[in-house]
This record gives sequence, C-alpha cells and structure tokens, in this order.
Amino acid sequence: MPNVIEAVAESSEQTAIVIWQSVVEQIRGDVSESVYNKWLKDLEFVADLEGVIQVATATGTQADRVNTDFIRKINLLWSERDPSGRRVSVASWADLPEDVRELAEEARAEREARISSDATDVTEPALRTSGKTLSFENLVTSESNRLACTIGRKIADGQATPSQTIYFYGRHGVGKTHLLHAIETEMVRNDDPRTAVYMSAEEFMVAFVEGVKRRDTSDLKTRLRSADVLLIDDLQAIAGMGGTQKEFFSNIRAVVARGGQVVITADESPSQLDSLSARVREELQGGVLIEVAEPDEAMRRRIVEMKAAEIAAENPGFELSSEAVDLIVSRVKGPGRQLYGAVCNVFTATTFIGNPVTLDDVSAAVRRQLGDLKPPTIDQVKRATMTAFDVTKTDLESARRSRSIAYPRQIAMYLCRKMTTRSLPQIGRFFGNRDHTTVLYAVRKLEDAVKSDETLRRDIEKVERAIEDILSSAGK
Repeated sequence: MPNVIEAVAESSEQTAIVIWQSVVEQIRGDVSESVYNKWLKDLEFVADLEGVIQVATATGTQADRVNTDFIRKINLLWSERDPSGRRVSVASWADLPEDVRELAEEARAEREARISSDATDVTEPALRTSGKTLSFENLVTSESNRLACTIGRKIADGQATPSQTIYFYGRHGVGKTHLLHAIETEMVRNDDPRTAVYMSAEEFMVAFVEGVKRRDTSDLKTRLRSADVLLIDDLQAIAGMGGTQKEFFSNIRAVVARGGQVVITADESPSQLDSLSARVREELQGGVLIEVAEPDEAMRRRIVEMKAAEIAAENPGFELSSEAVDLIVSRVKGPGRQLYGAVCNVFTATTFIGNPVTLDDVSAAVRRQLGDLKPPTIDQVKRATMTAFDVTKTDLESARRSRSIAYPRQIAMYLCRKMTTRSLPQIGRFFGNRDHTTVLYAVRKLEDAVKSDETLRRDIEKVERAIEDILSSAGK
C-alpha cells in the first residue's frame, strides 16, 4: 500500500510541475522580457503541500512583488489548467519552514536525476514549454481581429497607416499582446532598419518610478524616444496615475513628433477608461481606434485545433476528435486563452497520465473551465431536447409514439432523472401526465442501451451540451 500511495503522490507532483511550466510560459508571453527576467524567471516550484502549490522566490522583495502584482493572474491561469482545484502560494526561500525546504531540496534532486535518466525517452508525455515566437503566422485571424491584423502587418512592413497613433482594445486574452509581439517579430525577420521598442505600461510605470527616486528618468526617455515603432501594452495599468500618465503622454508625443509610429493596447477604449487624464484621452481619440473582438465560432475552432496540434507535436498520443473540438468550441465562448486552457485541461487529465481522450473527459474539462453549473430544471431539459431534435414542447408532451417523437422524449426523461432532483411521478407530470412507470421504463431502457449504442450516446451528449448552453446563458 505505501508504494501505491507514493506513486500517486509522485504522479500528482509531476502533473503539478507540468501545469506550473505551462502557467509560467503563458505569463512569459504576456509580460515584457525585462519584467519577466526581473520578477518571474527565478520562481521555483517547491511542492504540492496538501492542495497548496508552494512556489519560492530568491528574496523577500521578489515575493512581495509577485504577491502584489502577479499572484491573481498566476492563480487564474492555474485554475484554468488544474482539475484538482489547488491554488498557488508564493514565499521566499528564507520564509519557508525548514522541513519544507528540506523536502524541496530532495524533490529537486529527484527531478534532476529523473530528467538525466529520461533524457533519451521521447515518448514521455509532457506539456513542455516551447519558447514559441509570437508571430503573424501563429496568430489565428478571423473577422473579429482581421482589421487589427491588417493594420499590424502594415506597420511591420513599413507601409502607410491612417494615423501615427494606433489603439487596439478588447477583452483580456483576445490576442492584443500577441499582435504587438508579431509586429516586433516581423520587423526583426525583415531586417527592418527601424527600431521597435516593446514595453508594457506596468514596466513603464516601474521604470518611471525608479527614475523619479533616482531623480533621473533620462534612461527611460532615451529608450522610448529613440523608437521608430513604439509598442505599449495594457495601458489600463497606469490609468489614474497622474504623474505617470503625464510622462507617458510626453514620450508618445515625442515619438510622433519625429515621425514615429505608436501602437497601444488596452482592455477598453479611451472613452471607457475613466481614470485617464483628459489630455491623454484626447490624444488617443485623435488616432485610430480598433476593437479586437472575441473570436467567432470558426476562429475558436481554428484556435482549438492549433493548440491541440502544438501539444500533439510533443505528445503524439494526444488527439482531439472532431466531436471533442465541437464540444469545446460550442461551450467555451471566450477568448483564445480560455480555449487553450480547456485543451490543456483535457491533455492533463488524459494523455499525460496515460489515458485515452474521451468526450466525458472533454466535457469535464469544459465544466472546470466554466465553473460549476446549477442542476437544470425539467423545463430546461425539455428546451434543450427541442433544440437538439427540432421537436416542439407539444410533441414531447403528446401521446404520439412515432420514433421521431418517442426517441427524443425518452432521452429527455432519462436526462431529467439523471440531472434533476425531481421524482419519477414529477417527471411524468411534465411529459403529458404520464405514469411514473413510463418514465422508469424509459430510464432503464436507455441506461442499458447507452453502454453499447454509440449513436444514442452521441445524441444524449448533444442534448447535454444544449443543456449546458442554456444554463450558461441563464447565469450571465
């Protein structure tokens, strides 16, 4: 028995390490290189301590900064990937209890030994960090972001744009940061003589505050004003900070004055960022404002397929069927980051631990992504069945026994029994005052048939997905 317990614990820790690597890689793509190197690069996975993922920093100052500015994002990304509902805690090595430090040293030695011994084993499943360059080639394009991508390519290629100031805005996770990095990547690839400078608004704020403390902001000004293409990410981070906004405004005006291009991203349009100063808002509204909308269905499908292919390139056993892709696309309506999280959850719960991918696994991953949903009502089950089979409420409650009506009616009764808290007599009353024995017959018949009837199983899953859609809409 102890060997089994140790094996389960080891598997759990290895899963946690893989998830942690995925979280770090995601954050690395969302912040500037200097911010990542200064505050996040040296974060070290310590252990899974009874449901808390302990991560350590080298210094107390680093721990304070991570817990102030990054811990919410870290735990959000973690929750998107971890089926176990654990959370991440960050502390400096010096603040960790001695027994935890000893455990961490032992675990680190074991991991290093394992990596050394498994170096030639290319079949070991893992969600490895790929270090993928963010470019236009791997930025999925659809109507929701086509205009933004077109403008971005023109900037990267040195073509004329409608304004020297371009402002991209949209919900977090729709690809705005990717777009800025794609511009930078394309310029480097083309040996563009122009100078591109990427900086997050948060990095700008930190550099400005540090310069004020030294009473010398010349380094920051030199870096920004030397740019031919200035790329500023997440402007909302400095909204409300008067002195920082004033410095920001003077720098973008200087770049524009010498003929440079300024590209800014934010979660909202200038008019919706209430804490922007009037002067900065007017400056931005005088440029071109482009909304980057959430992906449509076709784009969501391409994102899921692309992310699945990236994971499969390093883990050949991982494969999402068209039905699995359909399920994710139909349920996860958010930006690409959420879709990626759903795919990672599926991988972690299946191929990573040696299990095949099933639609049940995919459905469970989606539920983790969206959060727990309340049990449906009988009326909601009926509505979902009507949608899935194109029948009416009258059909489901009628005495008609043709297969086109009886079949969806039985599925609806089966799911009412499975998913609601209603009794058999109560369910019967909602289906034309049928006797409880009729409901019981339908439930038992489908319980037996679903074990071997693939068509029936898919039809039930189709209604279940329709129920989830109704519940999600009701919760908004």
